[in-house]
Amino acid sequence: MTKTDYITAIEISSSKISGTVGVNTYEGVKILAAASTPLEGAVYKGVVRNVDETSNALNHIINSLEEKLDNISIKRAYISLAGLTMHSISSKVVREFDNYTKITPEIINAMVEENDITFSTPAGYKRVEVITQEYKLEGKPEKNPIGAPTKQIEGNYLNIVIKEQYLEQLNESFKQVNIDIADSFCAARMDAEIIIPADAKRNGCALVNIGSETTTIVIYKNDIMRKLVVLPLGSNNITMDLCSTQISMSEAEEIKIIQGYKSSNGNFGSIDSDTVNSIINARMNEILHNVKYQLEQSKESTGHIIFTGGGSKLKNLELLLEEYLPNFKCEIISEPQFSLLSNNGVNLSGIFTTALCSLMKRGNENCCEEQKPAVYIPPVEQTLPFGDDTDNNEETVEIQEPAKEETKKEKKPNKDKQDTLWGKIKKTVAQGTFEFMKQVTEDEGDNNNDD
Repeated sequence: MTKTDYITAIEISSSKISGTVGVNTYEGVKILAAASTPLEGAVYKGVVRNVDETSNALNHIINSLEEKLDNISIKRAYISLAGLTMHSISSKVVREFDNYTKITPEIINAMVEENDITFSTPAGYKRVEVITQEYKLEGKPEKNPIGAPTKQIEGNYLNIVIKEQYLEQLNESFKQVNIDIADSFCAARMDAEIIIPADAKRNGCALVNIGSETTTIVIYKNDIMRKLVVLPLGSNNITMDLCSTQISMSEAEEIKIIQGYKSSNGNFGSIDSDTVNSIINARMNEILHNVKYQLEQSKESTGHIIFTGGGSKLKNLELLLEEYLPNFKCEIISEPQFSLLSNNGVNLSGIFTTALCSLMKRGNENCCEEQKPAVYIPPVEQTLPFGDDTDNNEETVEIQEPAKEETKKEKKPNKDKQDTLWGKIKKTVAQGTFEFMKQVTEDEGDNNNDD
């Protein structure tokens, strides 16, 4: 990739659409422009419901990004996939041999292809990603089976699926604004790649992203993603319950972030603190109970949970974690730190997300075209054809001749009537004097000859 290749990343969530444009440099990804716009109702629980409204919001994002760039036109983008319909399904492929056989790359590739063919995708769904889990040789896990002899090998795979209708509506939204999708990636996996520390991925950790309408759970163990599930619950449930007490949406959001759970600030406007605590406690209990259930049902047990997403900004969330998840090590990373460069004046606050960050780093195809600025071409003098063009219907262009400077004429001396006679007298006297001097000269010559 050259330094002039631009990467465009777009993330569509239930509450907003965010987009960035950047370039890969020798120092890493550099953000050149960022934009975000609210999205209400068009996307429900991460699934596009209204294609036209989503397209309008996309068009707004594209225009905003292009306005912040000089002569750059966006043609394609990398996007993240998320939403309620996305989940993981495990599968496995087994090969048995009559004699001990050394495992080769060809055998591994053949098993991956067999999984692609034999995996039974649920009706109405489409598989968007396959993650190799591990291989077992005669029942024993083997991280690198290539080169090892065995009579049996088992390959385990994690298949990420999503509703096909969602993909069609998503593709149509981009098609209406003439933007091609360069590639798409699972948002939950991209979040985990950036947020979960390396040692936590190895030892076992769950990443819980509490969004506005969904909560996504990703489980890692031995550096591999083991499970993905999306719950139809989010922080918006708290907001709506608070609004039922006759307060506005903005006030409800402010209560969650500023006052929060068991705040010592007392009442907030017309709503008392006991009502706020009751609503938050009930809704967070619902979310955390389901998180705990999913972790307990997983084959990969983990005692470490990292909470992120907009819902993790709830003030005093740690008190609820201690109350409902006492046996887990819980930490909150609501504002992940990104190791990215950005142009001066680029505001990433409230726009940049872990998914966008990962998309920018994954992008390897130029997404923009540089538009050459218009060059002024001076008019060229045209020669019109001879003849009568009165019958020609084409519009004729009148050629304007450049203005010529007036030639300065020499001033002739004015002849004054009073000076005319005197001039003649002077001329006559001059001629007489010439004739006289001529005669004197001739006489002197004759005298010299006589001597």
